[in-house]
Amino acid sequence: MSNGNEGWRTVCEDPGDARVHDFLRRKLREIKSAGLSSPGEFLLRFVANQDVLDIGVVEHTVARTYGSSWKHRRIKEFAARVVGVDIVEDAVRALCARGYDVRFVDATSEIDLGDRFTRVVIGDVIEHVDNPVSLLKFAARHLENDGLVLCTTPNPFFIGHLVRSFRDPPFVANGEHVSWITPTMALELGLRAGLELVAYHHTIGSGSTLLRRQLVRVVKLLGQIEKEIFAGSYYYVFKKVP
Repeated sequence: MSNGNEGWRTVCEDPGDARVHDFLRRKLREIKSAGLSSPGEFLLRFVANQDVLDIGVVEHTVARTYGSSWKHRRIKEFAARVVGVDIVEDAVRALCARGYDVRFVDATSEIDLGDRFTRVVIGDVIEHVDNPVSLLKFAARHLENDGLVLCTTPNPFFIGHLVRSFRDPPFVANGEHVSWITPTMALELGLRAGLELVAYHHTIGSGSTLLRRQLVRVVKLLGQIEKEIFAGSYYYVFKKVP
């Protein structure tokens, strides 16, 4: 089979052709990895003892940077070194004053920080930006040749979204989202950005209420928990194409 960077165009020029669909399904099955029941632990293993570029550290407002769930603080604790970038200028200034190495930079720009990293983390950012290819090119530009990019993003097919779309239409995910990035789209975006999608995971929730925990238990007993319809997010892992 062709490697990921050659892509579906080696099969047929028509992206809607059945042979292209078969090619993409085979490729995605080859690189699909186990579901993540502890995505936070996966992230920390990914960055442990690495030089890390963390894109979108603020998570919208400076108030979030004081919360216990703020990811950049945890990344800083585990990484050998971490640099953050964000476009929320007042929050960037506040974080620098608190001792964090954060730069006021648009991660869809052609700016080069003059630094290279073994890991780049793009945590729930790609669905917010005008140009996801430019975002991935920025990541690739700052990646060591043997480094990896982790890009997380919501799953549009999550059963929770489908239920909400029936219960309280029209469905609203986030006021700033402009796209969904499914696995086939991640393959194509990586191809256009000079990156190869080498693995992808989806998250496996445990249920936030008693009823949901019971439903998760039933789904597990039925052996269906690895179905992506039960996944809230995708975790895409890219490598740089030489």
